[in-house]
Amino acid sequence: MLTPRLKVSLESVKKLIRRNARVALEKTLSKLHPADIAVIYNNLNDIDSKKLLSHIKDEKLMAEIIVEMNEADVITVISDQKPEKIARIVEHMESDDAADVVRLLPDEISNSVLSLIGDSDQISEVEQLLNYEEYTAGSIMNTSYFSLNEETTVKEATKSLHGAKNVDMVFYLYVTDDENRLVGVISLRQLILNAPEKKLYEIMTTDVIHVTTHEDQEDVAKVVEKYDLLAVPVVDEFNVLVGIITVDDVIDIIREEATEDFYMMVGSSDDELLFANNSVKIAKVRLPWLIVTFVGSIVASIVLTFFQGHAKDFALLVPFVPIIMAMAGNAGSQSATILIRGVALGKISPTDIIPIMLKEMRVGMIMGITIGILLAFIAPLWSGSPAIGLVVGTAMFFAMTLATFSGTFVPATLIRFNFDPAVASSPFISMLNDILGLSIYFSVSAVLLNYFG
Repeated sequence: MLTPRLKVSLESVKKLIRRNARVALEKTLSKLHPADIAVIYNNLNDIDSKKLLSHIKDEKLMAEIIVEMNEADVITVISDQKPEKIARIVEHMESDDAADVVRLLPDEISNSVLSLIGDSDQISEVEQLLNYEEYTAGSIMNTSYFSLNEETTVKEATKSLHGAKNVDMVFYLYVTDDENRLVGVISLRQLILNAPEKKLYEIMTTDVIHVTTHEDQEDVAKVVEKYDLLAVPVVDEFNVLVGIITVDDVIDIIREEATEDFYMMVGSSDDELLFANNSVKIAKVRLPWLIVTFVGSIVASIVLTFFQGHAKDFALLVPFVPIIMAMAGNAGSQSATILIRGVALGKISPTDIIPIMLKEMRVGMIMGITIGILLAFIAPLWSGSPAIGLVVGTAMFFAMTLATFSGTFVPATLIRFNFDPAVASSPFISMLNDILGLSIYFSVSAVLLNYFG
């Protein structure tokens, strides 16, 4: 995000690039945080962004900037580099960040980069992370964690902490047994307040909140949020401690998942960011859902054509079609959003879905009665017939009630079969509500008009 301060820095960087003022530009960049440089890079045009990177000779700084970039920018940056240069940059990253970068490379290049990394321990750690399925706890964990054996004394633990220079962000002291299985956790406060001769197993908390390597990253974020943790340990199937996930990684997860859901809501994908200015590939990402919507529109047209020959006073009913479709579609989208968001935040569990569906239907009935009454009074102004007002008002009630049901039923079904419910908030749910709304509207209208004669 461009803050007022960053906007000033951005304009300064642009001017220095145009003047080719290398020394002044390097001096300006040295005063900026890597995250700020990443934002500035993202707001430059293609030519200026390449010039900006050409002035960054420090590979450690380059590594820190890349870590702060979005995936699309990372691909753009590393695609211009030779494997030797990428390897030198990756060497300055934490293993989890290095794995993220290597995962973005084509197989032949990623293998070359791994073979060129000088630190054998880092290679081993990166390869370990790459073996886990993407978007799981194992793929995003940091293998540089701090742990001690349960027989260690408080005095020895404190001394070990003083020497833990290569371990990033020591928030908790994890305690393991002789086979490196996670058996406890101690906060730094607990460590300070206890007598030096006490052993860790005497003061540790044995009920350790942890995640497994194969858990979905979104579930990991929920655990950290629920228990207000700064870090969460990751264990394998044998309860062996293999890494940790820190709160900064969780923030990235939340941002990624939210971005993914927003793209799904409009029938797209965050792959668009990777395709940059490639219009053909971006169109391919968007077209599938638009084709679904197109097919739905054809079905809606067929419904209209069918009732044209079967519904009495069809011409009088047509002006109210946009109102019925809009109200039913919005009501269904509201219900779908409430359910999907509740599940995403962990506030709605699978056992709550049926009660939520019933509640949403009750809400739909209340809204349907309210809007239906309003429409019943307004409709005669168009048609000149009070009967038409009663007909379309009743149809509105049924359309909105069923729309709230479908708005929860579709995502609930997806959840039941382990699909991402965010798919339901895409154009698909609007298409479904349009078809159902039209069908209900003309069906109810046809029955009531025949009844009133």
